[in-house]
Amino acid sequence: MDEFRIIRKGIILLLFLGFIYMLYPFLDTFAYAVVFVYMALPIYKFCNRFLNKTLSAIVAILFYIVPIILVGIYFIFTVVNILLNTNPDSILSFLDSILKYQYFSYINTIVNKELITEYSKAIFTFLVNFITQRLLDFGYLIIKIIIVLFLTFYFLRDGDKIKELCLDLTPPYYKESMNIYLYYLHQSYKNLFITNVNISIIIGILAYIGYKIFSIPNSELLAILTGIFALLPIVGSWTVYVLLSIYYILLGEYYKALAIFIYGQIFLSLAPDFIIRPYLVNKETDIHPVLVVIAFLIAPLTLGIVGFAVGPIVVGALYAYYLAKYKYKRI
Repeated sequence: MDEFRIIRKGIILLLFLGFIYMLYPFLDTFAYAVVFVYMALPIYKFCNRFLNKTLSAIVAILFYIVPIILVGIYFIFTVVNILLNTNPDSILSFLDSILKYQYFSYINTIVNKELITEYSKAIFTFLVNFITQRLLDFGYLIIKIIIVLFLTFYFLRDGDKIKELCLDLTPPYYKESMNIYLYYLHQSYKNLFITNVNISIIIGILAYIGYKIFSIPNSELLAILTGIFALLPIVGSWTVYVLLSIYYILLGEYYKALAIFIYGQIFLSLAPDFIIRPYLVNKETDIHPVLVVIAFLIAPLTLGIVGFAVGPIVVGALYAYYLAKYKYKRI
């Protein structure tokens, strides 16, 4: 009898390890599915008042997830198009004009222009080859996007069953603490994904309006970058508009540089932090900026692009555990 139990557990363990081995290459798809679920959750809940779960999940995906994917694809193709159609000599000419600027004129005496030319062309060639190589994996990327949409749909539709399953598998003595943990886990993910992402989207839209007003080339691309940087507390949206202001100062367009800086300070920095964020953040489970930096900056630097999804999931889970432990002890 004991031998049979050991064999049965061994077989189950091998099957479980085989299951994990099959899913490992698609770990990022599950992570992004969780991210997209939380991003689409407000729309899903709103639609669920009038529609059934299946239709609500479909509408949430169509009106929230698909546009984000299309923006991502647009971003990739725009960057590729700029790199492929940019003449390295024009970049070198711009750098040379900067070096001739009165505040940088002393650099001319110590900089080897031939060395700059050689390294600039090498870096430019590397970027073009790198992005071209990534485009060869575009078919594999499409498959992953389809899997993410598939998982997002079922996570949205059957998300309440996942909570019930977790509670069913929990021993009776730990059900209360597990219920508290799942509550804080949900709140942590809402703050990480819904609040921060929505704020970054609002900042991206405001940035696009401002860049269009000031007739800045590639406004769409710069607005996307501004929205992405807005996710990071240290980097922030100011990175883009400050660099734009410096760029136009170097070109001698001082009034335009000043207008961009003032617009960025008011609408891309102050308004989101002091007007928009207080209305969206749940103060009880508000995550410290250091943890946000770890989730959205350090994790991608460590894990690559998959870190944008895995980082917030891991940080949110650990933070929820801390809150649940504290809350459970206080109770």
